[in-house]
Amino acid sequence: MCGRYSFFTPIPQAEMGLGVKAVEWAEWQARYNAAPTQVMPVITNEFPGIIQFFRWGLVPKWASDISIGQKMINTRTESIIEKPAFRNIFKYKRCLVLADGYYEWMPLPAVPGSKTRAAKQPYRFHLPHNEVMLLAGLWDTWQGTLNTFSIITCPANRDVEHIHNRMPVVLSHPEAKLWLSNEVPADQLLPLLKPAPEGVLQFYPISTNVNKPIVDDPSIVEPLTA
Repeated sequence: MCGRYSFFTPIPQAEMGLGVKAVEWAEWQARYNAAPTQVMPVITNEFPGIIQFFRWGLVPKWASDISIGQKMINTRTESIIEKPAFRNIFKYKRCLVLADGYYEWMPLPAVPGSKTRAAKQPYRFHLPHNEVMLLAGLWDTWQGTLNTFSIITCPANRDVEHIHNRMPVVLSHPEAKLWLSNEVPADQLLPLLKPAPEGVLQFYPISTNVNKPIVDDPSIVEPLTA
């Protein structure tokens, strides 16, 4: 799963690089350690030329309780294919989740005889030069007012699988344009939901401070030193 990520790229820089405009972002703050329920930037198929700010954790319009969003921060590609509820959202409400890195945890070998849980080493994954990552996502509006989103995940590629068995779907710019298109039949978009090509992502170990949502500053993205 993808349970934490970052987006600290200045909004004006993102606007210029993506050829879009942001709305109502003056009070938004950069996130080095974004956690579920926080408001983060997305671009939807409804308004593909605008960066909007939605709550992380999908709350479908049919949900009876907002708390379902805590369980729906990610959507598996397999669920989109197999479950009618997700398939319908996939057809009509797709988005790009803007990120400049995401985090996963690699289990470390357990200490023989220890009764405590084996430790996990967090890693940061990013594109070269911290280029903006365009993650495939789904969105919906709950009770007519709350806009939420989920990050789509797929099986990990060979670069990543030794750390975690899944990864977010990272789209290239041409793929992202297709993903937001309302002219392309949804079934033709399914091939986009695949692992990133090997060699695209860079990664390195970071401090376990990322485990604490309250820690949200540039130290989170610094490489771990011996």
